[in-house]
Amino acid sequence: MNTVMDTTMTTDGSQAGQLLALLHLSSPALPIGAFAYSSGLESAIELGWVKDEACLQDWLSGMLRGLAYLDIPVLLRLAAAGERQDSVQLGYWSDFLRASRETRELLFEDEQQARALIRLLKGQGLAVSALPPQPAFMAVYSLAARHWGLDPQWAALGWLWGWLENQLSVASKTLPLGQTAAQRLLLALKPALIEHLQLAETLDDEQLGLSLPGQVHASCLHETQYSRLFRS
Repeated sequence: MNTVMDTTMTTDGSQAGQLLALLHLSSPALPIGAFAYSSGLESAIELGWVKDEACLQDWLSGMLRGLAYLDIPVLLRLAAAGERQDSVQLGYWSDFLRASRETRELLFEDEQQARALIRLLKGQGLAVSALPPQPAFMAVYSLAARHWGLDPQWAALGWLWGWLENQLSVASKTLPLGQTAAQRLLLALKPALIEHLQLAETLDDEQLGLSLPGQVHASCLHETQYSRLFRS
């Protein structure tokens, strides 16, 4: 996967623009509310399934496997469909991803972030008319990446990095997990981000879709969790 592995940088070339677009789109300051969602992790911590650094690494590694078989390969297909202006494929893969959200809260998380990113794009004067009527977040994300000149592989890697940072932020707020431990996990899982992106690129359409029963169970229980910080 040459695009991701090529780290040469020139200030007057396209890669400088790629880097700036990547930093922009994966920044925690991007106003889409990602910090408000835990994707079931808060409940897993409450239930005692994730109770320390080792458990958290195992949980995140399992989640990455799911992302490699669903979110990331679908993102790459949405990006390709957008580049071709193929509205049928855009709609198909957007619906596929929405249908794969197995709980009310996971679908809500997807919908709310999609709406927030659409508002952001409209506020910058960017056209969103190519999106399906009820787009999955990844459909909007791929459109934003294309508007900002970001290659799909870099966009996918940036999204994975943002996801990992957010999950560690959730854990830091709900576990006795210090900043040093969080940084250890970032360093430990960085190679896995590239490995799972590379896996996602090899999958055929019929291989897509992977259920994570632990996350689904945690997400369902989170709906009635008495005390919580996050919306999912």
